[in-house]
Amino acid sequence: MRNLRKYVLLALVGLAASASAQSVNSGASSVSSRFTSVTTDGWNRLYISYTPSKLKVDAKGADDLDMKGFQIGYMRGFSVTQKVPLYIEAGAAFQYRAYNEDEDYSGVEVSEKVTTMSLNIPVHLLYRLNVTDDFSIEPFFGFDFRFNLSGKLKVEGSYGGYSISEDYNLFDKDEMDDALGADAFKRFQAGWHIGVNLSYKPVYFGVHYGKDFNEINDDMKVATTYVTLGYNF
Repeated sequence: MRNLRKYVLLALVGLAASASAQSVNSGASSVSSRFTSVTTDGWNRLYISYTPSKLKVDAKGADDLDMKGFQIGYMRGFSVTQKVPLYIEAGAAFQYRAYNEDEDYSGVEVSEKVTTMSLNIPVHLLYRLNVTDDFSIEPFFGFDFRFNLSGKLKVEGSYGGYSISEDYNLFDKDEMDDALGADAFKRFQAGWHIGVNLSYKPVYFGVHYGKDFNEINDDMKVATTYVTLGYNF
């Protein structure tokens, strides 16, 4: 993902420099080149994303946790200027993540499952490079504001025909402390993201990567890759 972020950053710098040169050399109210044509109408997007995430644990001897998930969301694009194809996109998405681990301790089978549901609000700056009338490349970068709605840890164990099952609310301070001796997870997260979309007519495909600024728990931050398929209208 470091290479992806590097390529997108270079693309943004190059495109911004090109747009600045065009705006200086032309006094027209819009850019008419087919490579940088501007629409002031904006757009709407509906999309679904596959979101493999990593819960990065910054503690000695601790392993990162790999979580699988998805999100369903809506975005609205707004034109920033009539001279440069630069836009602000903002929206909201429902996110679901899950982590599973099964272990066998000398015949004692233990299963752990973590599930979280969140409301994510992305806001970013996007540059639209229209290669043809039907196809465009859209590098972007911005920020995420995530509200964690629910989180559950389910622990199950079985041995010799006997089994137990316990559920814990990850956001309940007393429950997490009494049962697990751990701090509760935080409800609010903020982070950054960077990526690129490829749009063809009403359909688009995108890939981006993001990471939280603040910890969701002590020594834990979430990093996520987004693979998106969506519809423009």
